[in-house]
Formats: sequence, C-alpha cells, structure tokens
Amino acid sequence: MDELQAVLCRPDDVLLTHYQPPAAFGEVMRAAGFGARHLPVPGDLALPVEERLAVVGLPAFTGARPEPYAVLPGTTAAVRSLGLDAAVPDLNAVRRVNSKTWSTRLGLPGSGRVVTSLQELREAAVLPCVVKDPYGVSGQGNVILDSPARLALVERSLRRRPADKIELVVQPLYERSDDFAAHLTIDPEGELVWHGVRQILNVGHSYRGSSSPTPHLMQRLDRAEYRACVEAVARAAAAEGYYGPLSVDSMTTASGELIPVLEVNARLSPGMIAQQLGVRLRLAFVRVGDDDYFERLVHLLDDAGRLATSGRDGILPLAASTLVPPRGWLFYAVFGEADAELGEITERLSGH
Repeated sequence: MDELQAVLCRPDDVLLTHYQPPAAFGEVMRAAGFGARHLPVPGDLALPVEERLAVVGLPAFTGARPEPYAVLPGTTAAVRSLGLDAAVPDLNAVRRVNSKTWSTRLGLPGSGRVVTSLQELREAAVLPCVVKDPYGVSGQGNVILDSPARLALVERSLRRRPADKIELVVQPLYERSDDFAAHLTIDPEGELVWHGVRQILNVGHSYRGSSSPTPHLMQRLDRAEYRACVEAVARAAAAEGYYGPLSVDSMTTASGELIPVLEVNARLSPGMIAQQLGVRLRLAFVRVGDDDYFERLVHLLDDAGRLATSGRDGILPLAASTLVPPRGWLFYAVFGEADAELGEITERLSGH
C-alpha cells in the first residue's frame, strides 16, 4: 500500500517503501509526471518498515516532513530514527478514532449501537442487521445476521471470548442507494482542510473504487448539511488528539435516509488519493501467475494506447508490490474519459 503514495509525491520527495518496486514502476510514474525518488528500506522483509528503520541506519532526512500512510506502533520511533523533529499523532488517539466504537458513540443517525456482552447483542440484534468488528477494514469483520441461526452462530463464537473482550457494533441492515466518503485533513493545530466527496463503488461491503459524485447526490448532501456534520466529526477527532488525513464513510438508503457516518478512517486511503488527484480509482482482485505481472500489464496497456502518461489520458497502475502470486490486488487510476474496464487485459495476463 505504501507505493500508492507515489502519485502524491513532489519531484524532490523520497518515498520509503517496504519492497523494492520493479524498474517499470518508477518508469511509469515518471512518464505520468510523478517523479519522486523511491527508496526501499533495507533489512528483514519479515519486519515492518517501522522496525527496520530503527536498526538500518539510513542517512538522516533533516528538515523533511514525514507523511506516513498510516500511524502504526513503530511510526514515532521510525520518524526519530530518520532524524526528523516533526511529531506524529499519538497512537492511542489514532486507535480511538479508527474504532467503529468511537464513531458509533458520536450518536449520529443510523450509526447503530455498541454492545459489550451477549445479552446486549441479543437486545440490539433486530434482524436483519450487521454486526461489525470495531477495527475491521474494507468489510472484513462484518457479519450479516439475517436469521436466528446466524445470530446463534455469532453467539457461540463470542462465548469462547473472555467476557471483558466482547466489543461489537450492531447496525441495521440498510438497502443501499449510494455509498460515498468525505475526505479531509486535520492539521496539528486542529484546523480542517476540506478535500471533497467521492462516490464509492462497493461489492458487498468491500471497496472496489471511487469516482466523482453525481450532481444529484451532491445536491442532496448540500440540503442535508452533510459537510457541516462531517466537519463536526473531524473536530471531535481533533479533540481526541488526532491530526492528519481523515476519511468518513457514509451512505444513503433506498428508503431515503442519510447515514452520515458508517465509519471513520484516520489514515490515508485510496479514496483520498483519488480525490487529491481528481481521478477515478479502481481495485480488482486478479490472478497473478508470476513476478513479471506488473511489467506485462504496463506493456499491454502501452501497446493498446491505454497507459496514462503526462500527455495522454488512460490507466495508470498505482502499485506493483500488491500483485503477488497467486492472486493480488490491482489498484489503478483512470485519467480523463478513458475506459476503466480492464477485464480483457487481466484475462490475457492470467492466461499467460
């Protein structure tokens, strides 16, 4: 995921990555106008980048400003090891704001209920509903309860946990109309920078891309004073001690309700990157036959005249190291009015 930041880098930036990207990755980034220096962090690849930075002794980046994809347990130590004086948000503040428990307890419409016992789960689980792990990402940890049997299955699983370790969020199961997210940045002084709204493409509860919102959706959000609601959430996050990128996932329902906060992401996100670039973004789970998948993908796009460059609209693959055999995630940006579909090309790559 760290490679996704390449398209946000300025020419004099340095992007520290977990893996060494293939040469083709740097080439396509430069051809598209994103010419940062990509520096893989040396050391044991089994360790997180943050831990490796504490021991490998990279030259100090004095005067630089750290912009991590997300604040993790080793981020503060890693920043210090790079010789940077700049602070990063407190890890506990990041954890609180990222938790669905925190956003649910803001008490906004449709946010659901936090449950911490089997008895509370039985009271809150009006079928059908969704039960969520407070720290699940991209739909992971979400369970749809549509029958007493499914509820009983979840109860059996929870009985294996210590009583003080039960914490879930129960939300009604809405019939979705539009999924979307608001993107902001909170500066260290708590000031807000509004980036805008992206319409989200979901498959089930899993993210598969984003694009500009329709005028109809924006008119509806304006009437509902959605931006003011989201900015209130961001100010609450700032009061917890968090600053940095913030995305708020929201939805409208088929029955006409606006659910302003489904969850909050206190980190960079693919949607935030797409918002800042002003492009459509897509995510596909593809079969990866070998380590040359990224290079072959780039060649096929280029041969078809569909590879985005600084002078041509098209498709730009955003990461190479997520494409690991036997299956991997293909993130790509769609510039201009280019066709977003890659089914034919990914099928050819899978059959190679």
